[in-house]
Amino acid sequence: MSGSMKEIEVKKIFITAELQDNDCDNPIDGNTDVIVFLADGHKYTASFFTYSFIEQIRNNNKLTGDFLNGKYFWGKNMVLVEECSKDVINPVVKDIIDEGEFSDVFRKL
Repeated sequence: MSGSMKEIEVKKIFITAELQDNDCDNPIDGNTDVIVFLADGHKYTASFFTYSFIEQIRNNNKLTGDFLNGKYFWGKNMVLVEECSKDVINPVVKDIIDEGEFSDVFRKL
């Protein structure tokens, strides 16, 4: 397992976009923060972006000049997904844990 975490037991996965109706209207084109609550009381977070949303950011950065006119983009604890929905995010979080990459992807709150 990558990182120093031994066994990870998830208590709850909270998707912030679920609180913001406008972000959930089109889960294929958006982003959300995801907070994972562990059974041991610790919380971890990562930002999930759809591929489509990243393309929008890139095009916008070409216009604004940010990130060398859209030549690159980065974000801390960023995960790219097909869509920002519970049906996609929950299994992605489980897979990240199963692959032993949780502490590499998520940061502790």
